[in-house]
Amino acid sequence: MAAALSLFAATPQQIEVSRRRAGASAWGSGMTLDEYVQRDIDLQNSECGRDGRYLTWVLAPRNDPHTLDFLCSCKTFRRAGLTARRNHNSSNSDSEPLIEPVECYGIAAVFTPPENRRKGYARLMMSLLHWVLAGNNYTSTGDIKFPSDIWGTPPAPPKEFGMGTATLSALWSDVGDFYGRCGPDDVDDDSSRSKNSGGWVIRGTRMTRWCPRRDANTALMHADTGSDLHSHPGEWQWLTQEEVNRLLIHDAEHMKKDLRARWFEIISSTSPSSSKTKALFTFLPSGGVEAFQRERLRRFWEKEKIVHWGVALSDPLGDLSTVQAFATWTLDLRPSAPRTLIVTRLRCGSYSEESERSENDNEIQAQILCELLQKVWEYCSEHDVEAVEVWNFPLKLREVGYRCARHWFVPSGPDEEEEFERTWYLPAFKWYGYGYGPSTINSTDSGLVVEEVEVEWVFNEKFCWC
Repeated sequence: MAAALSLFAATPQQIEVSRRRAGASAWGSGMTLDEYVQRDIDLQNSECGRDGRYLTWVLAPRNDPHTLDFLCSCKTFRRAGLTARRNHNSSNSDSEPLIEPVECYGIAAVFTPPENRRKGYARLMMSLLHWVLAGNNYTSTGDIKFPSDIWGTPPAPPKEFGMGTATLSALWSDVGDFYGRCGPDDVDDDSSRSKNSGGWVIRGTRMTRWCPRRDANTALMHADTGSDLHSHPGEWQWLTQEEVNRLLIHDAEHMKKDLRARWFEIISSTSPSSSKTKALFTFLPSGGVEAFQRERLRRFWEKEKIVHWGVALSDPLGDLSTVQAFATWTLDLRPSAPRTLIVTRLRCGSYSEESERSENDNEIQAQILCELLQKVWEYCSEHDVEAVEVWNFPLKLREVGYRCARHWFVPSGPDEEEEFERTWYLPAFKWYGYGYGPSTINSTDSGLVVEEVEVEWVFNEKFCWC
């Protein structure tokens, strides 16, 4: 059966059918079918979707690839990312890491019509997708062979999109570890096999959830830091969408420094006898990636004439290139759920400051973080926000951040906890870069181990979700 099917870039007619199938499901909740379809068209024409960045794929018979009765579909977003790894041109393991811009993909809207479910179609589609995204990597090294005897010839992506060289891809699963069983040569039909069989590996499911206090006392904030109110330079600036987009261009540059600093932090704590090397990666929030979070919810918030989508501590002239503390967000105002502010990107200082920070610097950073949370609370009060969500609140800021947050917010996770493990939108990645291979694939607390290479997802926040 599998050899008679393959993965194809959807035709315009197939894209329309795919949109209407999904829009008629629970995904279209809160919108009419036509509104859902138009939203998808708008996303395709947005900065993060135009020029072939956003493509729809269908699993269809080889002898009828343009059929409107295709078996399942998905979407991919081509995005920019950064990786950091050992520079093999240097014999010194403590040398500068090789930090490179890379091509990566976000995967979304994996949809199988009810009548086609539990027949292996989605799993085959996702397994074939690896060859569309990174097939040239596999072919050039020969480490992984396409199982032509079972799947027929490999899928051939449209040449005009230049695909096949991705370093990584990511998706956000609502079906547990299913995608971990969708590997590039995964022909075993035993669904009870290990979840780590060459597909996407779940990483970073921590969720912080707060409800804004109605009785917050702003005078209490400084009790946690012992610092004076204006002991740091800079002023808080509310950010429009245009300013958020400009800020994130600079943030992408700062991320390079953060990857470097994180690399040396890892090297300093790694045993000299360890045979494992490390690779780090991050998506970049610029290029419309972070803005996608607002665009997809525009129909629910645009009628409220909301102006600001972030806050930043900038210099008195408002220079966004030097900002080291900010938060950006979107608003989920769908009528079926609480009015929720979702933090898309959070920065307060950087990895690169750790080794040089004095005790006074730490106090100032704590104060800045408390002020940042206060600003988020003020925004929530202004817009009647009922809940705040943060994905993977930075570990280095968690202790002081959660302590300060209690002045402004009430924990609203399960059992009234601030932080819990999310069971939906589970971030999962597949690494195609340096060190990938089929022989050793294991899961650890610190990352995915593939042939003695540990991969860590840095800045695993909401901004890159799709």
